[in-house]
Amino acid sequence: MNCSYYEQVTDAYLSGEIENPEWRSHLSGCPNCAAKLRDESDFDLVIRHAVNEERVQTRQLEAHVRSAIRNSLPWHRPVFVMLRYGVAATVVFGTLAIATFGYAKARVDRTAVCVDAVDDHQEEIVGKAPRKWKSDIKQVEALSQKITGDPTVAEHVAPIGYYLIGARICVLHGKSYMHLDYSDGNNEISLFVRRQDDGKTLLARVLRWFASDAADAERLDGLTVGSVQKGNLSLVVVSSSPVPDVQKVVELAANHL
Repeated sequence: MNCSYYEQVTDAYLSGEIENPEWRSHLSGCPNCAAKLRDESDFDLVIRHAVNEERVQTRQLEAHVRSAIRNSLPWHRPVFVMLRYGVAATVVFGTLAIATFGYAKARVDRTAVCVDAVDDHQEEIVGKAPRKWKSDIKQVEALSQKITGDPTVAEHVAPIGYYLIGARICVLHGKSYMHLDYSDGNNEISLFVRRQDDGKTLLARVLRWFASDAADAERLDGLTVGSVQKGNLSLVVVSSSPVPDVQKVVELAANHL
């Protein structure tokens, strides 16, 4: 084997480093180099064919990797699972606590307002305390605008068969109300109405969400007192009439607020 090209024919020629007429002429006249080139070319073809035919199965690998990532996330660990349930329980119990507190506070405030309304009715209507009442319709409208934001409230909430005697400002549970005195000729009935606070604080807004706006009536100190909240207005009715009658007056007045 005296051919000087014999050792180079595979590495150089097959890799494409040499490709010229001189090499092709040499291969056509050198049987040893030509035979080696054929053998190496066949082997190279077998290798490439085997590589190209091998299908890399990536789906199973990808699924395995995704599963490993999910299982490694902290939320799947027992301590974090317990933490998640703990946070959820805290939110639920916190909401229930706020709801209970809001409802209880609303009931306490409403009861205090009703007690003061009964006292005011006893003193000013039944006891005829010397108070300055506004009977002129323009003055009543101006007073209504100031307390409720609506000058026509006195007209809208008037019980059926009753007429307005007068209006004045009074204080119930620390809040200013417009006291409206109505009469049917035999009995007098008091309606107290005011615009609720705007509830600018977060706590006030939350408590208002849970406050009941259903009409309610009950007997208190020999009188019947009913109350309701409608929109941004709060209404209290005091009368000597039975509970069902006052309940009806409250509901009808609320429908016109």
